[in-house]
Amino acid sequence: MFVMGYRNLISSCPILLATIFLAVDSNLSKCLAFAPLNLSRIGGVHSTSSGIQSLHTIQRDLHLNLEDADSSGNRIKGSTIVIASDDSKRRSHQGAGKNTSKYDSYNKKNKVGNKYKVRTMFRQAKEMERTGQWHQACKHLERILEIDPYDSYSHLALARLKSRRERSTSGEKRPSIDNEKEAVIKKNGNSDLKESRGDINPAAIAQTKPISEARQYFYTGTEKCPKSIHIWQAWALHEDSLGNISFARTLFQRALEIDDSNPYVCHGYGLLEHQCGNFDAAIELWQRPLKSRQKGKTTAALVCSLGKLMVAKGQLLEARKLYMENVLLIDSQREATEVYLAAAWLEEKHFKNFSRAEELLNLALRVSPGNSRATVALAKLAGRKVDAQRLKVDRSNINAEKKSSKQDVERRRNDAVKTRLQEACRGLVNGKREEKIMKSDVKDGRLFNAWAKLEVKDKCFEAARSILRQGMELFPYDQSLRQAAGKVEELVGNYTGARDWYSASLLISPSAPTLVAYAMLEISHPIGNEFNQSKVARLFDEALLLDPRHGPVYNAYGNMELNMGNIEKARQVYQNGVFANCRDVASVYHGLAMLELSLGNVETARLVLMKGLKEVRIHDSGMDTNRRSRAIFLVQSLGMIELNCNQAAKAKTIFEMGIAQHGNSTQLLLGAALSEGKLGNEDSARNLFERAVNVDRKHAQAWQSWGVMEMRAGKYQTAKTLFECGIKNDHLHGALWQAYATMESRRGNTEVARALFAAGVVKCPDHVPLYQAWACLELRSFNCDKARTLIGEALTRKKTQGSSWLVAAKIEERAGNDGLVGLILERGLEHAPRSAKLYCAKAEIEVSRGRIDVARELLEKGLKVDPLHAPLYHSLAELEARVFNIEGLARLNKRAAEVFNTNAMEPAPAFESMKVLGNRLRRSSVSSGKLPTSVATLARMIAVDIDIDEEISDLDPDSLIESMHHDDNIIGDPGSEI
Repeated sequence: MFVMGYRNLISSCPILLATIFLAVDSNLSKCLAFAPLNLSRIGGVHSTSSGIQSLHTIQRDLHLNLEDADSSGNRIKGSTIVIASDDSKRRSHQGAGKNTSKYDSYNKKNKVGNKYKVRTMFRQAKEMERTGQWHQACKHLERILEIDPYDSYSHLALARLKSRRERSTSGEKRPSIDNEKEAVIKKNGNSDLKESRGDINPAAIAQTKPISEARQYFYTGTEKCPKSIHIWQAWALHEDSLGNISFARTLFQRALEIDDSNPYVCHGYGLLEHQCGNFDAAIELWQRPLKSRQKGKTTAALVCSLGKLMVAKGQLLEARKLYMENVLLIDSQREATEVYLAAAWLEEKHFKNFSRAEELLNLALRVSPGNSRATVALAKLAGRKVDAQRLKVDRSNINAEKKSSKQDVERRRNDAVKTRLQEACRGLVNGKREEKIMKSDVKDGRLFNAWAKLEVKDKCFEAARSILRQGMELFPYDQSLRQAAGKVEELVGNYTGARDWYSASLLISPSAPTLVAYAMLEISHPIGNEFNQSKVARLFDEALLLDPRHGPVYNAYGNMELNMGNIEKARQVYQNGVFANCRDVASVYHGLAMLELSLGNVETARLVLMKGLKEVRIHDSGMDTNRRSRAIFLVQSLGMIELNCNQAAKAKTIFEMGIAQHGNSTQLLLGAALSEGKLGNEDSARNLFERAVNVDRKHAQAWQSWGVMEMRAGKYQTAKTLFECGIKNDHLHGALWQAYATMESRRGNTEVARALFAAGVVKCPDHVPLYQAWACLELRSFNCDKARTLIGEALTRKKTQGSSWLVAAKIEERAGNDGLVGLILERGLEHAPRSAKLYCAKAEIEVSRGRIDVARELLEKGLKVDPLHAPLYHSLAELEARVFNIEGLARLNKRAAEVFNTNAMEPAPAFESMKVLGNRLRRSSVSSGKLPTSVATLARMIAVDIDIDEEISDLDPDSLIESMHHDDNIIGDPGSEI
């Protein structure tokens, strides 16, 4: 009736007849509620032209009301209005050129109106995406496609949103090994870019199981907009991120059929071939747009990727030429700056030309005035120039006194960086460079962030707060400044303030780093001290939605799941990070390797680390970023695995390769020194130890390890000096106090050892091994009560350390409480189920009771927990020999050979070295004489206001023990239950 009323109204006009056809919802279950129309325009219309105009007015009003008809927000699909007139009037309209042109003009205006509406809605959808409203953005884009099904921008944006959600799903089941990629890497030849399986086409890819919603959206986009090269490229990147190499190649090739030198397609396709080890194919793809010399074909991504690969292949001069020839062809300020930064790093890192590097960075600032990235790079270069000048002084001055400037090199380096940053920030605050900021592509508070980080490093938190506030005033929409402010508040213990800053940062623009920081705060300091795992998991999932290639998310997420005991979930998270091709690939591989190592999968961990190192060599090419330090962890972890498996020669090779690639890393130098020491090359080890402590005077573990080596060699005065040097540089390192005190106790200086243990406990009250070692000292002196008090304090602070339970059992055994020993060990296994030593001790008790099968089961469990614990093999071998189990001995020998490359029937080398150490210490109780020159030099260079003799003389160990309070029921007593 509603439609008929409009038909009667229009037919009353004597000029023309019209019929309005309305396509409503298919179920026809509800009447469309149109807004009232201004029908007074129609009354009294008698001319053809004015009548058509009035009808067009009705059509426009109906069209607008149709779009807003459903007040619940549901779109009416397929709503159309068809206007018809009789043949005679149509012929008269066609004959009237003026009127026809008006009709065509209206159609054009209608299309323009729709286009404007689509663009407005698209901007709204992108703003929703930017603020983290994923679901609303998808719905908005779907409404756009109902208006214009051929809008390629909306197809691309919608498919990318679906792709991002799929790629970030932490529980998604992906293959543990990308078989095709592995096959390509193993194959020595390069694949032909034109080679593609004939049975692979977009329709087949879209229907591949498991069915992917993102694939369906990409496929629909390519069907509606087959010439949109960006949709093809985005689809290819999606398949590549899931490890579907053949699919990705097919889609990249379809994109190249549209434009065979498109820079974005060539870059993405080149990265795929680069990951597969097809370096020649990658070079050909990256060079293709550059050779065309067409406007817009030269991009920073192409130039930098090609340059990094050339550097990795040793083609340094070619890389330098590439940067300089192509940087002038780039129109974008930001992209040109990226190329200048890469060129500057090449000059500094590989040509050692600091002046040229500085010149290139200044060129970047000339191209992009006020560019924060270039300014920060210039400031950091000033700091590295301090290091370079120090090395020149060291090489030219051999005298120790002239080398004493090394102790403040870090301070001078930071001062140089800070001075540059201060000048730049103050210039911005004073408004001197406001015009330059407006001209620059990069408008953020990176300078203030970098300056504040230096102040935080110096523990000047109030100064950091002030700097960040200045940055926020100048850049109110930079979310990273608020994230940094939250980190400062977290460091000073203001967790409520930290949450407020993180929330403010997320309101401006959600980012993966901020969400990770917020999640870590909820883990370490939850509200009400109640850890909310589901809330933290949601934060991590949201971070992965924002940036599926952000490596720290996978590390933090996987570590949380591992700590919660969700082993499979943790492994899946890390594997997803590997498949996501994270920018920080080293940290993800390291996290996965540490997970496998914690589960006793040593060989798997070794393979993961080796693959990670290969990926790092391919991708990073020695670039100076924070990823460098995380890449060092891969080398260090792999080397230490080999070292702990008694493969000292392999470990040495790995550490040397790492030093050659990453320079004088103190961690790698320490690993190489330990390897040399295990091989018996003490002189080489000393040289490496010296290099390690010169690189980082506060590397306490290097001082400790060097001192232990000298102690084992019988050079006690040298060891004493090294321990004291380490303590003066880092008096909060408990292991140094423990090693020093242990040496004195084994030399028979019991009172000195007690004083050192007491000083260590005061300085490092949470270092549990100090209590354990001190308790052992008291146990050897038959002071069982003091030993029990000390180990009780250790267990009060941390119940999950198996060594504490083991010492507690020894104390009760010495006190004659044999019934308590087994109970203590059982309770220890409850709290520390991954302690191999407890399994070994418990098995010995079971053997003494004649329960061979129970003992064997315990030892087997211990080997599953820690396959690198040599005493377990030795104890199991003794057990099998006791019952004449020859086959069991043979199997055990084979297992030990795979891990240690030694005979399981022989005592572990560590036992022999400890026996030799004990004999050597008992034979000598006097000083070893004059200090070596290098050690004496280091001792003179350490100028810290701490007197160790005064520290230990002011302490009364007995009073300290009496002041310790603990629950006696922790370890039990003869009259208590455990």
